[in-house]
Amino acid sequence: MPGMTFLGWLAAAYVGTLTIPAQTLDDFNTRFANKVDSGHSCWDRVGGAEGTYSKPGDYSLDLACNYRLKRSVTTGEVVRWELVR
Repeated sequence: MPGMTFLGWLAAAYVGTLTIPAQTLDDFNTRFANKVDSGHSCWDRVGGAEGTYSKPGDYSLDLACNYRLKRSVTTGEVVRWELVR
């Protein structure tokens, strides 16, 4: 067990030293914002301007991933349920 603790502390010490280049992070955030704005994501925009990332608080995770049950009545009063996104 002390060996596992040592490996955990060692991993934690090196995780803090890893950095992501700013341009790579900006590109990732821009792609993420574009997917959210186009509706191809399980996230919803709750604030900020479209096409820009701005901050993490501008997004909300939709646990149903934008899938909803839609009720439609066909001829003869037959109720049909569809799973739509």
